[in-house]
This record gives sequence, structure tokens and C-alpha cells, in this order.
Amino acid sequence: MKKTLIIYKPEYADLAVKLLDNYRAYGHEAVDIVSEEEHDDIEYAEKMQYDEAVFIEDADTVIVHDIGSGYTNRAPFSDVFYNDPKPDLHETITNRDTLNILADAISDVGSWHRWLIRDDMVQVQFCDIMLYDENIPETEPHSTDILAVRFRGNSFAVFLDDLKDDKWYERFPDDDSAIYPIETYNMAFDDAEEAGRLLNDYEHKTVIKDFNGPETLLTTKHLLYAGCDEVGFIVGGNEIEVIGRKGKYTEKEIETAYKKWCDYWKTYWKLRGTKDAYPKDYVCEISIPVRED
Repeated sequence: MKKTLIIYKPEYADLAVKLLDNYRAYGHEAVDIVSEEEHDDIEYAEKMQYDEAVFIEDADTVIVHDIGSGYTNRAPFSDVFYNDPKPDLHETITNRDTLNILADAISDVGSWHRWLIRDDMVQVQFCDIMLYDENIPETEPHSTDILAVRFRGNSFAVFLDDLKDDKWYERFPDDDSAIYPIETYNMAFDDAEEAGRLLNDYEHKTVIKDFNGPETLLTTKHLLYAGCDEVGFIVGGNEIEVIGRKGKYTEKEIETAYKKWCDYWKTYWKLRGTKDAYPKDYVCEISIPVRED
């Protein structure tokens, strides 16, 4: 179990206690809190052999410092606060057809632009997804703007690149321009052979969490890989969850949202340029239909 030190400003003492209680309620017992008036530096956390330090910067933001790697990530408070129960079976995604649909819906136009590691959880987040979002007002585009894929249980992550910048992946939390378009259809779930090929395609491999090379690809229950030109990733674990702004998706909801998006896309192009045209939708604009003539 990861050992965590929560460091807080005096005015956020109640928030620190709330986070402490939250961690322990979810089985994360190896956690302590300390005021920054007593200790406010990473050296103390290192000396006391903590695995990570979580600084409560303000009421909405934390800074997570991984002691071993030196990686620092600024994130919303909600990202480190457990607020959902252990996933029910109906909330985990296992069906091969559903996973194929999801990979296509993400990779056709989408980009990778966020990642998060917490205890035994790995999450990668994407934007511009071919899933219909019914919660958006009629006056706005209906393609899904944000979608996260989360792995729980024996989770792992390795990032790949051909860049000269060996810290490129650290810019994700604070740099909105750090967006990497996925190569069309160069993404798949549960294909260890293709994941191994992708692994060999890149010069640099950065282990983010518990990756032991090809052995991990062959033994993991689930995985997801993606190539994004000069960068890529392979992540995985025992269980897959898909999370959008509305919460978790079931397999049926993913399949329904994809079918509805396809119908929406057809109507979008049918009405485009007319008085009844839909609001401009970037995902639809990129997915230009083939001319029949």
C-alpha cells in the first residue's frame, strides 16, 4: 500500500482531515497529515519514507508529488478524493464488441490529453469522442467532449516517445496545449501482440506504474494501447471503467451512444448549410462523409 503524507495550510485543516478520513474509508490506511507550519517540503516526506506527498494548495486544488519518480502533478481536489463505491460488475466493461466500438469512437478523431495515477488505479483521458451526449443543450454540439478510461486492480502504465524532451508527459496537468491526436485506429483494447509492436516502435519507454515489459502484456487481464505519432502509451489492469461528465458508462450505454452519434452525424451533414443546420461540431466536421458520386 502506498504511504501518503497530506500537507495542508492551517486554513485548510478541515479539508485535510476530510481527505484523511476519505482515504482510510477506502482502505488506504497508510496516510498521515501535517500542517505546513511544521513541515512544508518534500525532503521531510522523503526522510520519513513516504511514497507521495499531497499538498492542499487551496480548497479546489492539490499538488501530488511522487517521491520515487520526482513527478509532480497539480490536480483538482476531486481527483484525489474517492467519491464512488467499488465498481459493480455492470459498471465494468468486458465485452469485446463494446471495447472495439469504444476504441473506434475515441481514435477516429480524438486526442489523448490527460492521465492520472492513484494507488491501484490508472486513468487516461481523451477529448473529441464519437459518442452522442444527450445532456448537452440543443444549441450546442452533441459529440462527447471528455471521456476517461480507468483501470483498477494490478494496474500498470508505460509511456512511449521519440522526443528529445524526457519530461513531456509531465506537462499534461498544467498545459492545455499538451494534446496528442491519436493516429486513426492505432488504438485497441486487449491486443497484446499489437501492444508489443507499439512498444518496439518507440525509442523511449517510461514506466509510470508497475510495467515489467512484454511479460506484463501477456499476463494482464485487460490493456489499452494507442499511438499518437511521436508519443504513445500502454495501460491496463483487471477491470475497465469508462467515465464521462455524467458518470460511469455501462456497456449498453456505450453502444447506444455510438449508434446515436452515427445517426446524429448523418443528419448533421444532411442539414449542413441549410437553415436547419445543427450547431457546428468539430468531431462531425473532421469526419467528412464519402461522396456517392
